[in-house]
Amino acid sequence: MMRTILTVAYVLGLAFALGSYSAWAITDRFAGFSALSIGQWTGYPRAGSQDADPYARAHAARNGGIALGAAEGLAFSAARDSEGAMIVGTCSYVIEGRLPASRLWTLRTVDQNGRTLEAPEGLSARTHNRAILHDADGSIRILVSDEAEPGNWLHLDHEGPVRFVLALYDTAIATSTGLIDFSMPDVRRVRCQS
Repeated sequence: MMRTILTVAYVLGLAFALGSYSAWAITDRFAGFSALSIGQWTGYPRAGSQDADPYARAHAARNGGIALGAAEGLAFSAARDSEGAMIVGTCSYVIEGRLPASRLWTLRTVDQNGRTLEAPEGLSARTHNRAILHDADGSIRILVSDEAEPGNWLHLDHEGPVRFVLALYDTAIATSTGLIDFSMPDVRRVRCQS
């Protein structure tokens, strides 16, 4: 009798532990089913709508995020560069190319947990469309590294993987019917600290 009670208690404890871990893991790493990928950038256009799947809602609730609605805009993130390598905070990158039309866009760097990385005083780890110089054709070129350089530059000096988050506000890409081919900037690795 006592052996049966202990076996049942063990099975229930194991089920509870595995269920809790799987719920934590899925809501931490999986942002939903409605992914829109353009190059190495991925966004979730339905995450802020009533049509959002339960995983997208759970991910936003667990991470304390507020997803943009379709009429507000769309946030994209890039965890890999254009060669497919993981973006890490000890390397330098160039974000270069054209962006979809939007009223405003912001760019920031986040760690594995989605926390925005901070720069030392006097430096910046985030920017927006009105704070940088655009090329004549409207494209952008931003260097992200640990050493300041002329032109558009953001500070990056972090151990471990990072992601670039590009939020486009008041943009047609969030409500696109797929008839327009959108492009996003490339993320190219320049060098890594030795």
